[in-house]
Parts: sequence; structure tokens; C-alpha cells
Amino acid sequence: MPAHNRRVFMLHAIAGPTALTALTAPGSARAQAATDAVKETDAYPKSMGFRLNTANVDQAKFPRHEAAQKCSECQLFSGKPGEATGTCSFFKRVVPLDGWCRNFKPRKAAA
Repeated sequence: MPAHNRRVFMLHAIAGPTALTALTAPGSARAQAATDAVKETDAYPKSMGFRLNTANVDQAKFPRHEAAQKCSECQLFSGKPGEATGTCSFFKRVVPLDGWCRNFKPRKAAA
């Protein structure tokens, strides 16, 4: 194999995985597009009592739940004003403003 072909092969072998890593790195547009919304039927969210709307929470199963508790009022929620969804740092996925799970942590009042 001529040196030129080996050199090209080595460049491709190194550049391929590097480019793939850049496309899937956290914070990249492609990684953000791959992030999907939490579903009530997913196993882990279901075990956490997740509901797309806080009004649909089973009060008998979660007696500490209050109607004012919703994702948009949780410390773990981060969303942009005016958008219907945001990211939950607990699930590491997109959740609706009015969603709820038993891991709800109220935002602390600004001092």
C-alpha cells in the first residue's frame, strides 16, 4: 500500500469519530433535536407518577400533591418565557409547563 493511501486512511479513521462526537455532543443542535418529550407511559416517569397535566394526578395515590404544583414552578425546570415546554433536569428531557411528578421541588423565593 503506498504511503499516500495509508495517510488518507489514517486521516479518515481519526476524523470520522471526531466528527460524530461533535454532532452528538451535549448542547449541539443535533443533540437538542434528539431530546424527546417525557411521556406518561414511559417506565421511569410512570414510576415517578408523572402526568402531562397536574390536574390529572391521582390525589389518593399522591396525597401531598397540590394543584399549584407543576413543572413550571419546580426548581428542576428550565424553560424560556412564552414556550409551552421546558427541560427537566431530573428527567433530562422535555416536559410541559403544567406537568407534575412526585419529585416536585418548589422554587425558592428570591431573597
